[in-house]
Amino acid sequence: MPTDAPPPARRTKRRRLRRVLTVLVLVFLAVVVAAAAVVLTPSPAEETTEAAVRADPAVQVLDRDGYLAVLPAGTTPETGIIFYQGARATPEGYLASWAPIVEATGVAVYLAEMPFGFASLRDDAAAGIVAAEPDVTSWWIGGHSLGGITAAHYFDTHPEFKGLLLWAAFPDDEVVLTGAAGREVLAVTGSRDGIVPTQVVKERLADAGISADVVEIEGMEHSQFGAYRSIFGDGDPTISDEAARLALAQVTTDFLHAAGQHPAG
Repeated sequence: MPTDAPPPARRTKRRRLRRVLTVLVLVFLAVVVAAAAVVLTPSPAEETTEAAVRADPAVQVLDRDGYLAVLPAGTTPETGIIFYQGARATPEGYLASWAPIVEATGVAVYLAEMPFGFASLRDDAAAGIVAAEPDVTSWWIGGHSLGGITAAHYFDTHPEFKGLLLWAAFPDDEVVLTGAAGREVLAVTGSRDGIVPTQVVKERLADAGISADVVEIEGMEHSQFGAYRSIFGDGDPTISDEAARLALAQVTTDFLHAAGQHPAG
């Protein structure tokens, strides 16, 4: 009796092809999942630097709901700085950068926690921090890298913030900063930054129509603005992590002092 069924050899080839395609699809999905897991897992802070800050008697580190508070010991600051971390970083990764600034200026710093380490996924984190800290009467905002871009957006639409601090960051082309007149803006860059070059920061600030202090730290690369392990090509530094953070602290402290921020007493 005649039949339309393909010969056994052809059926075998089709089964082999389906198996190969299935394996390729599974391998592709595994690679995608693995890549997503890497990208969406924040880089951990350097444990030794975090522990040193938490043990420092000059500052207090308090674990709040959704953020870390870094406070000068023994005082109740009236000025607070909300800081958004760079992509795939954690708040803990910036404790070592901010602790000497808190000690030298007397401000309180609030390091916001972000989903998967991406500030753009929780750009209104500042609102919750402001509501939770009623003793603070004067607010600044800032951020590193993607966190700085996100902070610039928030600063643009919230004139109650006195100043903006950009660490290796810039306002993107959606931000005009039309309400920034009379408000303080500092941009700190690294000469060896392989992700956010100084020239790009200057150009974007100019495009946004804002006059800002732009200070470039010689030899500093992108991840040295914090203390965490990065997977990106951040640059090739010519100074140590500690030297970079000390220079960053000095630049930021000098700017805040010039803006009238000094320790109580």
